[in-house]
Amino acid sequence: MNRILFVCTGNTCRSPMAEGILRKLLAEGNLTGYEVRSAGVAAYDGTPTSDHAASVLKERGAEGPRHSTFLSQPLIEWADLVLTMTSSHKRHTIQLYPAAVDKIFTLKEYVHDDPAETAKLAELESFVTELQLKQALAQPISEAEQAKLRTLGGELPSPDIADPFGGPLHAYRKCAEEIEACLIKLTAKLKALD
Repeated sequence: MNRILFVCTGNTCRSPMAEGILRKLLAEGNLTGYEVRSAGVAAYDGTPTSDHAASVLKERGAEGPRHSTFLSQPLIEWADLVLTMTSSHKRHTIQLYPAAVDKIFTLKEYVHDDPAETAKLAELESFVTELQLKQALAQPISEAEQAKLRTLGGELPSPDIADPFGGPLHAYRKCAEEIEACLIKLTAKLKALD
């Protein structure tokens, strides 16, 4: 698992910050042999990284990509591990590249270390997928299903890292802190695998 790909929407904020911060953490932990990239499910190749994302990376002594990259089949094939910023990015990536399902996770899901919450999260994601399929088939979602969705969702912390796009600098800093907390767990996991 030496090639890690981070995925967000436009590849201008969250995934570039994750890429830059992980590279820094890998270097600080003397973890060599890893390659890190990022891409976006709705990115336009060559769009500059957000000024605030670049500023936050600079404050942290890290450097991410300067321009966005669209998520593509070659990138999916390149990656050993694909970590998305939200569950919707995960579902979208799996829909586009179903053969890669075994290596696609949300970042929080992958580093999560509470088995009970992990099981509940898997149940929630499965149920959401089931409801999306019903919607796609123009089938109504019952009140009982809506109540179950609210109950399951209320029992768990959010599996998503919120998008700071267009927000103030402090929103980007908060986002980077959340990403870094996950990446510290990721580096510990990678050390254990070495």
